Amino acid sequence: MGRAITASCAVAIVLVVGLTGCGSASPKARYVAKLNAMCEDFARREQKIGTPGSPSELGSRGDRIVAAYDEAILKPIQRLKAPPEIASQAAQLRELARRQRNVLGALANAGKAGDLQKIRQLVGINQQLNDQAGQVARGLKADSCAS
Repeated sequence: MGRAITASCAVAIVLVVGLTGCGSASPKARYVAKLNAMCEDFARREQKIGTPGSPSELGSRGDRIVAAYDEAILKPIQRLKAPPEIASQAAQLRELARRQRNVLGALANAGKAGDLQKIRQLVGINQQLNDQAGQVARGLKADSCAS
């Protein structure tokens, strides 16, 4: 009977140790979770601001969209530390975020100026950047950022 108790205790200890390991996410999973939270935050902010449907709306909402992007995406992604195994993808996302922020600012200015040609050009560039960032996000399985 003493052996049965000892064996039961050993099994219980193994289970406790094993289960505590299951609760902690890997560094990559934590990074992806934070990335998803940032994208969800920006989507909520962008939805509150509304999608501009004309150059004048772009002019009036553009600065708010840029500010929301800065607060929800650009600043947090610059501070977010990636684990070594995804450092190159994280660097790509930081660079794409910086470039996209510049394009969003230029779009806001083009909207204020009513420059339709510039708006069309910048919308195309913004879409390319979105596609590139989405591709990197899909590779990381950051689903909230991949759409």
